[in-house]
Amino acid sequence: MAVSDYIKAKNCIMDLTCSDKDGVIKEIANKLSDDGKIKNKSKFIKDVLERESLGSTGIGNNVAIPHARTNSVKGFVIGFGKSNEGIAFKALDGEKVNLVFLMGADPAELNLYLRILADLSKLLMDNSFRTALLSVNTAAQVIETIKKFERV
Repeated sequence: MAVSDYIKAKNCIMDLTCSDKDGVIKEIANKLSDDGKIKNKSKFIKDVLERESLGSTGIGNNVAIPHARTNSVKGFVIGFGKSNEGIAFKALDGEKVNLVFLMGADPAELNLYLRILADLSKLLMDNSFRTALLSVNTAAQVIETIKKFERV
């Protein structure tokens, strides 16, 4: 299974309106909730924010991957948000974040969760991948870019 198997265009926000970590997590969670993949949105958000309190998932290079294992989601879910202005995310490198991948997984999906997190992290280490994502304008282009770089 690949990242592109789980991310859907309807769960991508191409112009995030929030400018802080908590707001962005809630904004993407709302989008995922609209898709019916979240059983309890407030608990999902609480679980992701609790995970954030252990250490920022702003991994550097203008990227964040907030995530949580929680029984408030059905199976595995991933959403994407892009901000042109940047988000104050307390990233490890101190820079603002422009690309956010929000993930949640039922604890029974631990292996899938870890694999997708590892695969996504590997993709995001590639500067050309990050640059390509920053330049896309539509959700369909996000999916297309992910698929393209997964094949490399």
